[in-house]
Order: sequence, then C-alpha cells, then structure tokens
Amino acid sequence: MSSSATTVRRGLFGMFAGGLLAFGSAAIIAPVANAQPAPAPAPGPNCSASAVAGTVSAATASEGAYLTANPQTNEALSAISSQPQEGAYRAFFAQNPQVEEQLKAIHQPVSALQTECNLKLVPTPVAQAVWSGTEPAPVPVTPDTAEVPEGPAMEEIPAT
Repeated sequence: MSSSATTVRRGLFGMFAGGLLAFGSAAIIAPVANAQPAPAPAPGPNCSASAVAGTVSAATASEGAYLTANPQTNEALSAISSQPQEGAYRAFFAQNPQVEEQLKAIHQPVSALQTECNLKLVPTPVAQAVWSGTEPAPVPVTPDTAEVPEGPAMEEIPAT
C-alpha cells in the first residue's frame, strides 16, 4: 500500500504544481491580452524647407487671386505699396475690416507655421501689414554691381 500512497501523493503534487503554473501564466498573460497599443504621438508641425516653401507659396498665390478678384482692393493696396505713407495700411484696414479679416484668413497657415516652427518669414508687404498691424519694413535694395575685392596680381610665367 505504501507504493500506492506514494503514487497518489506524487500525482497530487503534480496537479498542484500544474495548477500553480496554469494560474501563474494566466495572471501574466491576462493583462497583456487586454492591453491597447500606445497612442501614436500627435504629429508635430512639418517645418521642413519644402513644407514651408509650399505653405508660403500657396498663401501668396491665394493673396494674388484675392487681389485679382477684388480690383478696388488691389488698386488701393498697390497705391499704398508704391508710395508708403505712415499709417496708410492701418487706415485702409480700419476702413475695410472685412478685407483685413479675409487676408488674415488667407495668411493664417503661414502665421501658424511661423509660430509653430519658430521661423522668421519675410512676407509680402500686404501680408506683413496684416500680420503685424503696422507698416511693412522697407525692402532692402541690393546694388546692381557687387564690388569685387582685388587680390594679389598674378605673375606671368614666361613660356620656355
């Protein structure tokens, strides 16, 4: 009988060890089975040179289309741009707030890109007036001919 008691005892210990192994595995696997993948990080602003150029050119093209579709606004802003007067843009936008709002909406993507990417973009004079509420800075004029510094004269080597 002693051999059958030993056999029963070994069987019970085997079942007990198997039960612990099964419940232990379930305790480890259960939380992993219900886990969700980590949310993807929110895409940051695309500050690449191509994205900036595309955004600026799209806004500039939209400004051009808007001014073409509104000839009176185009004439007024052209006159202000050609002969800048102190406060002329502010006065125009004060008299025409809807024009200012429409131009702000056109240039909003560029303005947002400037803020998000911490960039200093050089806008058109109209866009600069809309963004800052002040007169555009004068555009620097580059000289037609650049001065070339003179270097040491080259010596002639006699032909032999």
